[in-house]
Amino acid sequence: MLPLNYLGIFHNNEMSKTVCKNENNRGKIQIMADIVYLCKAGIRKTHLMYKGNLSYEQINRYLYELLEKELIIQNLDDGILTYRATEKGRSFLQYYNMMLSILDEGVISGESPIAKLA
Repeated sequence: MLPLNYLGIFHNNEMSKTVCKNENNRGKIQIMADIVYLCKAGIRKTHLMYKGNLSYEQINRYLYELLEKELIIQNLDDGILTYRATEKGRSFLQYYNMMLSILDEGVISGESPIAKLA
């Protein structure tokens, strides 16, 4: 699974695997993975909004949930609030990408799941 065209920042990188080719809308888990990925190096809320293609309300809702689940943390550096992925968040990304690669195996091989049962 490779990048959505509307998220140019994810072209040709490891996060590209988190995007569904045949769907225009991202699901909750996919959006959460995208945000955690963007937070790996530390990022401000405004940049998350634009790079993640999310509204102000959406980014606040997802940040709250990700902070609550301890997948990201807030840092105050020189008066600037940034968000960073935690080890738990990085682990989440690894498992998320493994899940996507497992789900993608049948698509890549072109085999029908029903054919495997026969």
